[in-house]
Amino acid sequence: MKLSETTKEQLTAMTWDQKWNFNCGGVRDEGRHAEVAILLGGAPVRAVERARGALALWREGRVKYIVPSGGVKWEYEGETLSECELMTRILIEGGVPAEAIIPENEATTTKENMIYAPLQINRKTGLRGFDHIIIVTSQTHMKRSIALAKAFLPRKFPVSAYPSYPEGTREDWLSDPANREILDKSILLMKGLVDNGIVEDMEIEL
Repeated sequence: MKLSETTKEQLTAMTWDQKWNFNCGGVRDEGRHAEVAILLGGAPVRAVERARGALALWREGRVKYIVPSGGVKWEYEGETLSECELMTRILIEGGVPAEAIIPENEATTTKENMIYAPLQINRKTGLRGFDHIIIVTSQTHMKRSIALAKAFLPRKFPVSAYPSYPEGTREDWLSDPANREILDKSILLMKGLVDNGIVEDMEIEL
């Protein structure tokens, strides 16, 4: 069934396995190299997880620049830091040189990540076109992020995923009600994007 053909009630009634598979099914690292990786922010626990993912990508020698993107401020270990500031700190502590980091400190949504990050890349490097861009974010956030990247990155640049993963098993992650809420919210947000013609329709198994 197409996502556009579903109702909110049908989506919320899905099993947790179905919700997990919709959000995470097919999400994988394609092994690509790119000039730029856009690192998406989130609440501190997810921002740190995602930054560590980007750090692994850097250590594999697969990107020239990393763009930590996100301006929402959070309390973290006694400080108030934006997503960008926190992720930049993790990257630098992990050995990424400052000249390879392009901070984007304004975006407050995934859509804005895709709009503001290329502007900062251009300001710092002069690059306007890219052969490829890698999106770094949590496994559970990746499908929606890739859809928005394809919709809003300039000139429809080719994109691929580099998912980060939380500590523990899938079952551990799903045992937290807050994480289950993330899956529900993500599916409904994706449906809204499809229903409003912002991203392409997609298949969903009910």
